[in-house]
Amino acid sequence: MIPKKSWKYSRMRYVYRIISMWLVIAAVLFAANADVAAATRKQPRKARATNTDSGKTSRSDSGSAPKEKEVTSVSLETLPSAIARYLAPLEKSSRWGVMIVDVETGAVIYEQNARDRFIPASNRKLFTGALALDQLGPDFTYRTYLYRTGEIRPDGTLAGNLVILPQGDPTFNSELFRQAHLPPDWIYRDWVDKVRAAGIKSVAGELIVDCSDWNLKDLEPRGWPTRILQDYYAPQTSPLTINENLLQMIARPGKPGEPAIIEFAPPAEGYPIINKTVTGGKTSLQVRRIPNDGVEVSGSISQGSKPVPLPTVPCDNPTLYAAAVFRSHLHRAGIPVSGNLRISSKRDPLPKLTTENVLAVYISPPLHEIVSRMMKHSNNHFAEQIYVSVSAIRTKQGSYTASKKLEEEFLQRLGIDTRAIRVEDGSGLSELNNITPESVCQLLLGMARHPAGQFFYDSLAVGGLDGTLRGRMKSDVTLARVHAKTGYINNVVCLSGYADNRNGKRYAFSFLVNNVRTSPAAIKQAQDKLCELLCRLD
Repeated sequence: MIPKKSWKYSRMRYVYRIISMWLVIAAVLFAANADVAAATRKQPRKARATNTDSGKTSRSDSGSAPKEKEVTSVSLETLPSAIARYLAPLEKSSRWGVMIVDVETGAVIYEQNARDRFIPASNRKLFTGALALDQLGPDFTYRTYLYRTGEIRPDGTLAGNLVILPQGDPTFNSELFRQAHLPPDWIYRDWVDKVRAAGIKSVAGELIVDCSDWNLKDLEPRGWPTRILQDYYAPQTSPLTINENLLQMIARPGKPGEPAIIEFAPPAEGYPIINKTVTGGKTSLQVRRIPNDGVEVSGSISQGSKPVPLPTVPCDNPTLYAAAVFRSHLHRAGIPVSGNLRISSKRDPLPKLTTENVLAVYISPPLHEIVSRMMKHSNNHFAEQIYVSVSAIRTKQGSYTASKKLEEEFLQRLGIDTRAIRVEDGSGLSELNNITPESVCQLLLGMARHPAGQFFYDSLAVGGLDGTLRGRMKSDVTLARVHAKTGYINNVVCLSGYADNRNGKRYAFSFLVNNVRTSPAAIKQAQDKLCELLCRLD
């Protein structure tokens, strides 16, 4: 813990810059919460098939559920038959697990296959968000420190190392900055200013990332399909992040017959590139992540080509890449680092952070805002970082194994039978994850009574208004009455959350659908109809 006293840089100036920056970032984080009800009260168009968890749709609508006569009133007695009307046409093309619970009394008012195991897709994020709010608290903020070891000589040489101490903050140098019209490397630009203000003109030692609170050998989730490992929505988990752990590069033509010039954007000195390109012929370039060996670029670029942005791929070693970008910032500012880039672990202890040696700190938005971003927009990077960082902060052993143990203890406190659950990641991309509709509803009930329950509820997408539910449930019956988490991967379409009837009575529900052999749009349409039944339930 850093004593609350003045640091060697201007603290007030720093606080002013942080506050100013987050006033802008806040607009991005909460844009989805704006009241757009007046603009969305038109009846929804015909449902269309979707192939992502983003809520965006394609024009294919094959397999949609048949049109039914509008149900205007539902009672507890008629609810089972009303549900059956919507599920019967889909029984042969999908497997459903359903549970609906009265939040006030805890009474189960409907269930179907509620104790069977299902792959949850992004409904897994409900557990991740709940765990983080419980373990860290809604007002927790991540802190990423930059500090020095050794003394600063009169000539401005730091006779020691620069050290970055991260906590796994998913917002660090993230896409949020670009969306707020700030440079994505804003933090590093600010840190360069802090290093210069401390009187450092060169670094005789190394640039080190202190990962002593992490188990670096246990930061890969199990069960992610090989086919997604090159995709932007499946980045790696790491103690230090940048650009949501995605690589962005630009290719320029070299001399005829020679390799193209490949540059990182922003520049990253020291991060490995396997360059298998050639200058000449038609431009055709491919990029792929090479596990444990950086990134490979292959193909050709025409001699007269303008700079070509390359496809975005996940970074193989995000912590090393993030450090390489910072070193490049220092070098371009005329502050050379003589030593290597290095990632430090528990086996290689470093001098501790103190008030006297700290140079800069980045403080994230409050955790409840980060969880809201993860939930509403189904951000996989945020989910994985949040999940593993919980154990890094709580146990100083950040890893999937340690976070699973914390989650098991948390769920048992809520009365959930953890034997019915299998957990392999924080986002839901793993095809090995298993949950039951009953466990989801128990979680929803537990969070409704939790001290952080309102933050959990507010983090969910709102039907017809924001996030992944912006384009769904826009009718007057369901608009703004459903707060839920969507979930979609191959052959899986899920929806779980809360629905309020016209009198304000709240129901927790979980609709887990696996083995989908029809249009996902047909499943979503049926799920939306079930939500409508709950909103009409008297």
